[in-house]
Amino acid sequence: MEKMKSIFELENRLDINNEFEKLLQAFQGEGYAVKYKNQYNLREYGSFMDGINNTVFLEWQYRDTFLNVYDYLDFIGIDEIFLENEDYNDENKFLLYLEFILNMAKLLCYSDKIELMPITAAAIENVPRILEKMNYKMEELEDKVIITKRDANADSILEKVPEDITKLLLEYNDFRISKDIKEKKRILKSLDLYMDKDNKFIKKNINNELKNCIETIVNNMGINHETEKEPFNTMTDKEKIEWYDKCYLMIIHAIRSIEIKKIMEERKKLI
Repeated sequence: MEKMKSIFELENRLDINNEFEKLLQAFQGEGYAVKYKNQYNLREYGSFMDGINNTVFLEWQYRDTFLNVYDYLDFIGIDEIFLENEDYNDENKFLLYLEFILNMAKLLCYSDKIELMPITAAAIENVPRILEKMNYKMEELEDKVIITKRDANADSILEKVPEDITKLLLEYNDFRISKDIKEKKRILKSLDLYMDKDNKFIKKNINNELKNCIETIVNNMGINHETEKEPFNTMTDKEKIEWYDKCYLMIIHAIRSIEIKKIMEERKKLI
């Protein structure tokens, strides 16, 4: 007889449509989502989006030229036509919407203009949980929040590199550039420059073939410069991106290997 699971063992399988609809109801719907403070609105309560629109949105430096929340939502694809569709099943739009909510929540942390009602606060707390189920995570980069793919390899070295390199490693996993060859090229070029100081050490003490593989990609596949060599000159963007992702993984491995080698050298000194 199968053991009955407790409530703490039951798995809540993610349904994007269902989660999207719940969040849209919490953030887009009318009702008592926020409570205004002092003189900011004649009504005491309002919707979340109206609350954002009436208070902190114009303070957001990444609003570009948009003057209200609803125009910005149209810009990222959350328009009236989309909201009227019963099947929201568009992961990219869902992630853009979640990223926007996270950035607005960050602004609200520093605002005393409105108070979130419990259901609204709970909906915001759900966002990182939803991301985890989707194999994504939120990362705070200076004054903004971005959503990136969960990557145990990258996470293992983030504390071992300078802040600007940490930013590049996180940006590479940004869901918005998964097929953006220009952005991936830019990031890998910067990571390769960062690795220049360790090239000789890697070749001599870690793995010469590893460094040769990285150099083949960055020097022959359009990262540092274009080439007329075959077979590189006939590669499609899709093929290059596949190799760029492999290069990213190898750079992470190289950085991690340097740290391990340092630990091994420290151990030698002990004995």
